[in-house]
Amino acid sequence: MDRAQTAAVAGRQRKAYCRKLCVAWLIDRGRHDLNSLGEATGMPRRTLQDCIADLGDIGIVCDFVQDGPRNRHGHYVIRDWGDHDPRWIEAHFERLLGELAAS
Repeated sequence: MDRAQTAAVAGRQRKAYCRKLCVAWLIDRGRHDLNSLGEATGMPRRTLQDCIADLGDIGIVCDFVQDGPRNRHGHYVIRDWGDHDPRWIEAHFERLLGELAAS
């Protein structure tokens, strides 16, 4: 892999990491399902599903709490932030969003 390819991979990884932090922070701030997260972020449903499923890869524990008789009725909740400090994420939220919009 040449230097440009390495930089591109690093950029994608950084963007994915910022996306996970932003989505986790939004989940922690309210009762969100995929529809409300999509409205808040503008991200496609599949991207959000992948992002939420991958939160565990960075140590954040996220669960879906079912509110109704069907699986899609409910909301996500952050059970454990792992090594992440949600106060830091809140303080840097606009910068994280900027990272997502940069590419």
